[in-house]
Amino acid sequence: MIFNEKIVSAAQMHARDAYPNESCGIVVGGQYMRCRNIAEVPTQDFAIHPADYKNAILTGRMQAIVHSHPDGPLHPSKTDMESQIKTDVPWAIIPLDEDRMGAPIIWGDDDNIPPLLGREFVPGVTDCFALIRDVFRLGREGCAAQGIEWPLDPILIAEQPRDEGWWASGEDLYIDGMAGEGFVEVPASEIRPGDVFLLKWQSEKFNHGGVLLTYDTIAQHFPKRQSRREPSGLWARHAEMWIRYVGKSNA
Repeated sequence: MIFNEKIVSAAQMHARDAYPNESCGIVVGGQYMRCRNIAEVPTQDFAIHPADYKNAILTGRMQAIVHSHPDGPLHPSKTDMESQIKTDVPWAIIPLDEDRMGAPIIWGDDDNIPPLLGREFVPGVTDCFALIRDVFRLGREGCAAQGIEWPLDPILIAEQPRDEGWWASGEDLYIDGMAGEGFVEVPASEIRPGDVFLLKWQSEKFNHGGVLLTYDTIAQHFPKRQSRREPSGLWARHAEMWIRYVGKSNA
């Protein structure tokens, strides 16, 4: 486990010392290494000093990147998510304000997928898209280990960097973002376990989705609620589109 108590404590101490600016650091060799933030607006962004980055990676393989979010937000930005994908290591955010320090918000750690049910909603980390993606990548056996019935073998759906409320700015994560990921629309009359339902929740875009686990149950994750398993009937009636994974094109 990368983010042990020692590393988290060191990152939190750094975040407190840097406040109200964003702190930034690198985890390497099981140690948290403080880095200088040279961003033009350090209260709103971070950029690791090249010399600090070089010194850190000279000591060993980079394991994670950590930065703080003074006074919020309590989730990664789309830019954070894009940057995490480029580095191909887990990232963590240390949330804090003038008086309080929060637990780290961690994402991009493929070896430590949080339990599917009972998650707290965190945009970009554990939201409705994350639940769908995690069900697919855990697959039949991984879901069964959590007492969840699922018919498919593990399938990797590409991560979709996103801001909170991405649909309000005209983005379309489920239709445009997932284009090429191997899904096709299926009629509601032909749905089967393993399919994904989509709906427009107070939006003109499809901004919520869930999975059909069995003919009788779905799993989904709404804001301000924990992820949960529910009877499928009500949501099958509300679904405005059903999609099915058929495999990615090699073209």
